[in-house]
Amino acid sequence: MKVQDIASAIGEDVSATSKGRRVETTRSRLKRLVKDGRVTEGPTAWFTISPVGAGDERQEDPRG
Repeated sequence: MKVQDIASAIGEDVSATSKGRRVETTRSRLKRLVKDGRVTEGPTAWFTISPVGAGDERQEDPRG
């Protein structure tokens, strides 16, 4: 999905009056998820959920 579509789907304000701030916040969150292996970034501004097991190299949550 495109970042703007994801931002809209999760309820962020993607109108022209927000000047793209919420879309950029969503992009930043998605980039963190890419780093964690939970999301895959395809072409610029396109993200997909990673397949199960793709992020196995992630550190375990110490909280259990």
